[in-house]
Amino acid sequence: MEWTTISFLACTLLISVGALMQAVTGLGAGLVVVPLLALVSINLVPGPVIFASLVLSSLMALRGRANINFTNTGTLVAGLVAGTVVAASYVARLPMTSLGMVFGLLVLLAVWISAVAPTLELDRRGLLGAGALSGFMGASAGIGAPVLALLYQRKKGPEFRATLAFLYFISSIVMLSCLHLAGRFGSPEVMAGLLLMPGYMLGYVLAPRLVMHFDKGYTRLGVLIISTLSGLALISQSVLKLITSVP
Repeated sequence: MEWTTISFLACTLLISVGALMQAVTGLGAGLVVVPLLALVSINLVPGPVIFASLVLSSLMALRGRANINFTNTGTLVAGLVAGTVVAASYVARLPMTSLGMVFGLLVLLAVWISAVAPTLELDRRGLLGAGALSGFMGASAGIGAPVLALLYQRKKGPEFRATLAFLYFISSIVMLSCLHLAGRFGSPEVMAGLLLMPGYMLGYVLAPRLVMHFDKGYTRLGVLIISTLSGLALISQSVLKLITSVP
């Protein structure tokens, strides 16, 4: 895409809102940002937005390193790698219209399961599957957060945010590596990602003013609300594009 002052400011504003949500609740950047950025330019998804988000996940993981829960992270990362490889190999080149509909429905399904079940305690196979689904969604459309977030949603705020930030950082490195091998992440995507980074940094700086409010029992509610709205946004976006593409 050709960058102008208006497009840069618009993208920075969108990302700062999403980054603020993620820094406060533990997720939100990809869920909120990706559908909107795709409307600006499909070329910003998934490589550039994943690359730009590294600055946020690394800062959050570093700040909350004492609260990271490493239990089962190895199993989840193994699943992430498997799902990412599949997505980069077979799905990364599919149009966003198809992916948005599928992933929007998957997000809503995950929210429904989370709302009905008191906990999401998974065995090793379940964790591998959850990691694979997250990696598949992330590498295909830049949205892998909901699955991981729903696994940790009942953890306390500091542990929730730090653990997810750590998993986001690791999964983003894996995704970018696979996308590069698939020819979907190179110099143009790196440059676009650098222009998206200021928005993530702005959201991170503003987040401390709001974190204390979400730690008072609102983390899980924030996760469910953000996931639901994002799922609906993805579905609406896909339906709109399908309608406008019909002669």
